[in-house]
Amino acid sequence: MSDSKMALIFFEIGLVLTLVSCVLGPFGITGWAIACAVTACFLACIGLFLAVAGWKEPDEPPAEEEQKK
Repeated sequence: MSDSKMALIFFEIGLVLTLVSCVLGPFGITGWAIACAVTACFLACIGLFLAVAGWKEPDEPPAEEEQKK
């Protein structure tokens, strides 16, 4: 799995955790809301690191070009 794909996965998981935190906070479930927010921030940092590390990776060729070969 390439770094860019892993960065996207971390971004999506972090986004879901952020939304969970935003929903739980107003209902007074602050312990879980803070835990989700901290985990989302940690995943965002990992995603940023992987995105920058994979900056110079070559793009994958489209599927049509692979079938022609």
